[in-house]
This record gives sequence, C-alpha cells and structure tokens, in this order.
Amino acid sequence: MNKKGMMRIFFENISDKELMTLFIKILFNYENLHDYNYLFRIKEEKNKIIVDIYDNVSDNRFNRYIFDFNIGEYDMKVIEEGNVFVNYIYISNIKDPDNNLLKLAYLFRIRKNKMIEYAKTFLPNEIVQVLIDILKEPICK
Repeated sequence: MNKKGMMRIFFENISDKELMTLFIKILFNYENLHDYNYLFRIKEEKNKIIVDIYDNVSDNRFNRYIFDFNIGEYDMKVIEEGNVFVNYIYISNIKDPDNNLLKLAYLFRIRKNKMIEYAKTFLPNEIVQVLIDILKEPICK
C-alpha cells in the first residue's frame, strides 16, 4: 500500500474508533471543540487526500486541506477561495515541520519503520495505536 492509501485508512480508522474530535483538536489547535461542533469529510483524488472541516466554533468556519503526494513548489501554501481557506500541502517538500499539521504530512513522507516513533512526538497514544494497527497489516509491510 502506498503512503496516500495509508493516510486515507489512517483517517478512516481514527473516525471509526471515535477519535476524530481529539485528532482535530490536536492537529488544528482547536481549544473548544466537541463532536457536535464540526463536520469532517475525506476524499481521495488522484495523488491527493482532501480533508474538509466545517465547524461552528471558529471565525474561519470552512477549511480545506489538500495533502498532495506530488512534488510542488512549496511545502504549504494557504489560499482564500470564496471564504474557504484552502491549505495546499506538498508532502514530498516537507523537511522540518514546525506545527502538528505539517508533522502529520511529514509522518506520511518518512519510511514506515520510522513512523511510529515520529508519531509519538506529537500524537496521543490512542491515535498512535491506530497507526500501529495499520502498519501491522500485511499489506503495509
């Protein structure tokens, strides 16, 4: 399985285990977020994972995160398109991530045998366990 597929399964498993609210709070620095405060959608498109979050707790209510597994001109760029903040993240370009969003992207850039230790540096144990379970699957070895 490629890294894009792993990322999609990672998001899906976090959602299935009802850890999405915790994950979003950590990743996007929400202070006051509950299960009823947001909608989360994930979509796979060509060589990209697109994550949409609509919340009712922030001034910036709708955000789109495009995790692109192609090589681009930058590591992350934010563009406002019709009151939507679109975050373009080129995973292959990330060298020294300085926030949890870029750390997540970088997690899916590094070798599989280094992913768990790196995930432990910014994710709580229950979410790291989701990654461990995915990596144990025969298709990920």
